[in-house]
Amino acid sequence: MKLTLPIAALSAAIVAAGLAVPAQAETYRLKIASGHNMNWHFIQIAHDFFVPELKKRVAERTPHTVEVLEGWASSIVKATEVLEGTQSGIVDLGYFCYCHEGGKLALHNFPYYAPFASPSPVVANKAARRVYDEIPELHQILERDNNQKNLAIMPIDNYDLVTKFQLTSVQQVKGVKFGGAGPNLPWIEKAGGIPVSVTGPEFYTAFQTGLFEGGVIFVSIMDSLKLYPIAPYYVRVGFGSMSIFGLDVNLNSFNKLPKEIQDILVETARDMEIRGGPFTQEITDKFMALIVKNGATIVDFPQAERQKWGELLKPWPKERATEIEKETGAPMVKTVKAMIKAVADEGYVWPVEYKLD
Repeated sequence: MKLTLPIAALSAAIVAAGLAVPAQAETYRLKIASGHNMNWHFIQIAHDFFVPELKKRVAERTPHTVEVLEGWASSIVKATEVLEGTQSGIVDLGYFCYCHEGGKLALHNFPYYAPFASPSPVVANKAARRVYDEIPELHQILERDNNQKNLAIMPIDNYDLVTKFQLTSVQQVKGVKFGGAGPNLPWIEKAGGIPVSVTGPEFYTAFQTGLFEGGVIFVSIMDSLKLYPIAPYYVRVGFGSMSIFGLDVNLNSFNKLPKEIQDILVETARDMEIRGGPFTQEITDKFMALIVKNGATIVDFPQAERQKWGELLKPWPKERATEIEKETGAPMVKTVKAMIKAVADEGYVWPVEYKLD
């Protein structure tokens, strides 16, 4: 973060005279970046709401000015580099999928460890925020170990499958390669599939080159990446909407800001988060209609097969949460339990009863 300070000769004279010094107008320059481009809904809402609203509120409520340089589409940091880029101060604000940091941010990937969650991004975001409020380690890991502070979380649309073939049973998953972000790949592996770890922007090339035959993905990306010619089937399995995008601020950058701007930054980010659930649902509905119009074949995965898949995964949340606790010391069991309860408290009935005790 760069700070432009005006020459304060008059203020110095006032100080010398023992008078109170009025707040000087200063310009604060912030860099916000992501490895994802403007086709992604969480980048769209940052560009259309968060950035202009932050500048507007600061201008209206303080004597200062905030300028924001937007660096999307890996123009400053790649999708797998945002955590470190924010930690080091290469960028002031990093916006990224915590799924790409399954090691350092294992705890933050808790939504993945209870699949077949609510398809509603509104429910997903409300529940995840409640978990963030209940589990202090989610904040401590970011602040203590990674020099950044979470400002907002954002949901992804309901996870489904995009495939090169018509998939209507769990049996068809066996022996087939599927791409995914990393933490969601055990959903495939436990059903007998072969997991391949890729980032979202890499899906088109991976499909095109035959790296895999299917992907754990969501409806908006089928259109934004134009997957129709190479993977025309959209299979509505319903793994759930999950809040796994985070907007973080470098702590050094944050601490250099005046308190009034800090408060506006936190407030504006949280307002974006509140809008995130309904906005994601709107995007989901829009793109579901759009992919049909553009030639995708919609496959409604049979409910009986979905239940079979859920039963295959039933022991996994406890197994994985326990492994992560042993590996990292982070309270994953408690966190996943909190998430399951928070989603249920929003009125969702889980198709599988995960037991973590």
